[in-house]
Amino acid sequence: MKVKSKAFVSAAWGMSFVLLSVQAAEAQRIIRATGKVVDAKDLSPLPGATIVRSGGKEVAIANNNGFFEMKVPEGSTLKVSALSYEYAQVKADTGILVKLATSSSNLDAVVVIGYGVQKKSTVSGSVGVLKMDDVKRVVPTISAGNLLQGQVAGLKVNTPAGVPGAQPSFQIRQVTTFDKDPKKGPAQPVLFVIDGMVTANSDDFNNLSPNDIDNISVLRDAAAAAAYGARAAGGVIVVTTRKGAKSARPVISYSFNTGVDKRTKNAPLTSAVEMGQLYNRINPNATDAWTQQELDYFKTVNNGWGYDQLAAVWRDPSTSSHNLSVSGGGDKVRYYMGGSMITQKSFVENLDYKKYNLRSNITADITDRLQLFAGLALNTTNRYSPPTGDDFNDWYGKLRIWQPEQPVWTNGGHPVDYGWIMNMGAQVRGDGGYKKNTVVNPLINLKLSYKIPGIDGLTASAQYNRNWSNTRFKYFEKKYDVWVMKRTSNRILSLDEKDLVGLKKTNQVSNDYLEEDYRWSDYSQLNLQLSYDRTFHKLHHVGAWVLMEQAQTEVGGADAYRQNFPVYTTDQWWAASQEPNDKDADGITNAKNGRKSWVGQFFYDYDGKYLTTFSYRYDGSYKFPVDSRWGFFPSASVGWVISKENFFRGVRGIDFLKLRASAGVTSSDNIDAYQWMQVYQTGKNGYFGTSPITSTGIQYGGITNPVVTWEKTKSYNVAVDVNFLRHFNATAEYYFINTYDILAKRIQTISPTFPREMPAENYGEIHANGVELSVGYNNNTGNVKYYVNANASYGGAKYITKDQNVTYPYQNDIGNSTNRIVTRVADHILRTQADLDNWNAAHPNYKYYGIAPQLGQMVYQDISGPDGKPDGIIDDWDKIEVKHNNNPILLGINLGFEWKGISVDATFNGNLKQYKYVNDLAKNVEWNRNWREWYSNSWTPDNPNAYLPRRYSANDGNNRVTADESTFWLTRSDFLRLRLLNIGYSLPSKLINRWGVSGLKVYFSGSNLFVISKFNSDYYDPEMGSHTNYPVMKNFNFGVNLTL
Repeated sequence: MKVKSKAFVSAAWGMSFVLLSVQAAEAQRIIRATGKVVDAKDLSPLPGATIVRSGGKEVAIANNNGFFEMKVPEGSTLKVSALSYEYAQVKADTGILVKLATSSSNLDAVVVIGYGVQKKSTVSGSVGVLKMDDVKRVVPTISAGNLLQGQVAGLKVNTPAGVPGAQPSFQIRQVTTFDKDPKKGPAQPVLFVIDGMVTANSDDFNNLSPNDIDNISVLRDAAAAAAYGARAAGGVIVVTTRKGAKSARPVISYSFNTGVDKRTKNAPLTSAVEMGQLYNRINPNATDAWTQQELDYFKTVNNGWGYDQLAAVWRDPSTSSHNLSVSGGGDKVRYYMGGSMITQKSFVENLDYKKYNLRSNITADITDRLQLFAGLALNTTNRYSPPTGDDFNDWYGKLRIWQPEQPVWTNGGHPVDYGWIMNMGAQVRGDGGYKKNTVVNPLINLKLSYKIPGIDGLTASAQYNRNWSNTRFKYFEKKYDVWVMKRTSNRILSLDEKDLVGLKKTNQVSNDYLEEDYRWSDYSQLNLQLSYDRTFHKLHHVGAWVLMEQAQTEVGGADAYRQNFPVYTTDQWWAASQEPNDKDADGITNAKNGRKSWVGQFFYDYDGKYLTTFSYRYDGSYKFPVDSRWGFFPSASVGWVISKENFFRGVRGIDFLKLRASAGVTSSDNIDAYQWMQVYQTGKNGYFGTSPITSTGIQYGGITNPVVTWEKTKSYNVAVDVNFLRHFNATAEYYFINTYDILAKRIQTISPTFPREMPAENYGEIHANGVELSVGYNNNTGNVKYYVNANASYGGAKYITKDQNVTYPYQNDIGNSTNRIVTRVADHILRTQADLDNWNAAHPNYKYYGIAPQLGQMVYQDISGPDGKPDGIIDDWDKIEVKHNNNPILLGINLGFEWKGISVDATFNGNLKQYKYVNDLAKNVEWNRNWREWYSNSWTPDNPNAYLPRRYSANDGNNRVTADESTFWLTRSDFLRLRLLNIGYSLPSKLINRWGVSGLKVYFSGSNLFVISKFNSDYYDPEMGSHTNYPVMKNFNFGVNLTL
C-alpha cells in the first residue's frame, strides 16, 4: 500500500508542475480611468463601490458621489462591485457610467448541490450556503467544523471541550432513528462530500484547513440530499475547496496569528478549610474527622485554599497558526496551492496537538473541449499526551477537585506520595510515560471533463479519488518514584526534602510496558458522469446529471506489546523483555468492502420562473443480502418564482419571492454488516478420544435475518424565499420526516433456556417536524458597509412504532418525544421538626425507595402506585413527564461592518428553551472539594432555611434522596455565546503599494469570549456536560494577513 501511495503522490506532484506554466505579460501604456458607479434603477450614486483591475493590483473606491479614478494599463478590464449589488465588468476608459443591478442575496450566485451546481435563484430544495472569507479563514481553530456554528439554520454544531485536537459533532435537523452503539458513531450521521469525495467520517471535514475552503453547502431536505441516497438521511455537507481564476495574476497570501486560551467557568469549589468543616458536618462521628490543628494549619496554606493539584501543573493554553497560499492563472491553467500549520497547547506540559495541511488544486484547459483537474492534499495530525487514558474530562476533574490537604510536589519538585496508586500531577507531567498519536492522510483527486462535440451543453467526465489513512499509536507507561514524607498528623506532612521517609513505586500499571498499534485504510472512489446544461429560446433551461459511482474501502492493522525492562527502562523495543510471557502481538481483520450507485438529477425551469427537479439514487450495499442489496431513493421538488409573474410587477418593496416544496426518500445504512449471513464464533474446547490435547470448538453466532433491509426516511419540505426593500432577505421553512423500517432488536418473551440471540428486525418508526427561519440585511451608508443576519430553528421527533417492556407508565414512549424529560417531582425540604412531624402525620407510609424521611431531607410528590393511585411510597411509579420536548431553539446571529479599512465581524450562537440536570453537583465525595454552595447554603440545624437540602455522605445509602435526578435539579440552561469576534485594520493601499504589497491587515480574533446565561452565572458553562468536565476555552489571538 505504501508503494502505491508514494506512486500516486509522486504522479500528482509531477502533474502539478507540468501543468503550471510561467506567463509573461507585455508592458502596456498606462491610462487614467475615470467614471461613476450608480444604481441601475434610480441612477443614485453608490459610494464605497470597489473597482478592481482584473488580474492586477490596482484598486479604487468610489467617493460619496459615486465617482472614481485610477491608473491602469490600456485595455484593462475593471470589475466593479458594491454590497447588495451584482458586480459588473467594463473596459477601462474615461467617463465610464457603471450601472449595478440590485442583488440583495446574490440570486445568481452558484450553489453546489449533488453532483453539480445551480443558480441560487433556481434551487428548489433546502440548501444552506456558507461562503468562506478572509475573516473565517484566519480564525485560530483546529477544526473547520467550528466555523459552522451559528451560520446555517437547522445545523447543530456541538461545541467540543477545550482538549487539544477535540472535534465538534454535527446534526442536521432531527435524528429519526433509534439509538445505536455510541462507539460506532452517531445513529444517523451527517454525510460529507469534499470536492466530490463522499465520506461519513466527520474527521475528514474537521481536519481541512479553513484557508483551503471556498464554500460549504448544507443539504437539509431529501430533494437536495437524495442524490446521496443510502447514507443521506442525516443530511449532507458539501465542501468545495479553492481553485485558481482565469487571467488572474499570482496572489500570494500569508497569515499568522498567536494567542492564549482561558477556560470558561467551572462551578465554584470549597477551600481546604471549608471542605474540612463540611466533612466534619457530614460525618460527625468519623474517626478521621478534621482536627482543629489541621484546620488551623490549612488556614496558612494558600490563605486557606489548601494545595491545588490543578494549579500545580497549570500553564496558560495557547493556539498559533500559519497559513500560506498562492493562487492565480492564465487562459489555460488555473492554480491554487496552500499550506497551513496550527499548534494547540493544553494547560499541562505534555498535552499538545499539531495539525499540518498541504493542498494543490490545478485546473488545465488542455483543449477547448478537454479540461483536467488535479488535486493533491496531505493532512497530518500529531497529539502527545500523558498516559492517563483518553477520558480527559476524568483527569481534569480529578485535578480540580482533588483533596486539598494533599500536595503534589516537595519543595524540590519531586512527586509526593499521598496514598493513591499514583500522583496525578506527576502523571500528567509525564513521569509515568506518554501516549503519541500520529495520523497521516494523503489524498489525490483527478477529474477529466470533455465537452462532447455536436451536442451543445453535453459534457462527459471521469473522476477518481483515492484517500489513504495511516494511524500510529505509541504507548509507553512506567511506574515511577513518589516521595513518602514525614507526617505530623493524618493530613499534615512536610514538604522539606530532609524529611523524606522513603521512596515508593506507583502502581497505576502492573508492569512497565511499551506498545505500538497501527491502523490503515485505503478508500477509492470512481465517478463516471454525463452532464447536460442548455437553454432553449432563452426561456427553457434544461439540466441533467447521470452517473455511476463506485467506492471501495480496505482496512487493516497490527499491534505489538512488550512489558518489563530487564536492564534499562526506556521507550525503545530493544530495552523491553523478550521473554515469551512478556510480549504479545495482535491485529485487526483485514477487510474490504464496496458500494456501487447509479445516480440521476434532472432540472427544468421556464424563464427562471417555474422550477422542477427530480433526483434518484440506486444504491447497492454489501450490508444487505445478495438478492436485496439494492435500494431506490427518489426525490422531487418544485418552485415558483412569483416575483417574475407579470401580475407581480407592480408590487413595491418585494424584489424576489419564491415558493418551493419537495418530497423524497433517503436512508441511513449505519448498521452492522452481514446480519443476513450465518456467522460462527469460538466455542468451548473439548477432548476427543484418548488424546490429552484439547480441540478448539466453534459455535453458531446469532440467528440471521435473511430479509434485513434499508431503513427509509421520507422527507417533506415547504418554504418561501423573499428579498425585500432592496437590502433584506428572508427564508422560512417547515419540514416533516417519517423514518420507518428502523432496524432494532425485538422485545419479546423467549425461554431463558434458549441459547441463541435473536436478530434485529426492520420494524421501528419515528416522525419528526420542525421550522427554520433566517433573515438578513445588507447595506452601506457612505463609506460604511454593514450587515446583520440571524437564523433560528426548532424541531422535535416522536416514537410511532417501538417495542417496549412497560412496567411503569413513564416507560411508554409511543407517541412521545424522543427527547422528553421524565423524572420525579420534588415537593419541599423538611426544614424543622414540626415539618417532619406534620409530613409523617399526613403521609404515614411515606418512604423514598425504602428510605424514611429525616430532617433536612427533600420530599417528593406521590403521583401514583401499582393500583393507579398514590400509595405513600416514592418509586418509579412516581416518575412523570415534566418536559415534553427538550430540543432547544437553535439561534445564530452574524453581524459586522467595515469603514475606511476598519472591520468588525461577530458571530453569536446559542440554545433557548432547553433544560439540564445539575445533580452532578451533588455527587462529589465529601473528602474532595465540593460545590461551595454545600458549605454555605445547605440545610443544617443552624441553617434550616438554606437553598439546598441536607448533604449526606457519599457512603450513606440515604444520599440518593438528595442526589437523584428530580425537578429540584432540573433548570433552564439557555445561553447566547459570542462564538467569534474579529476586529481588523487594513493599511491604506497608498501606503503599502509602494512596498510591493497589495494588502496588509492586522487583526484581533477571539472565540467563545463571553456567554450570556443564567445557568452560567448560577452553576457552570452551559455547554459542559458536567461541572468537572474539561472546559470550553476562550481564545484571544492577534494576527497579521499579508497579500502580495
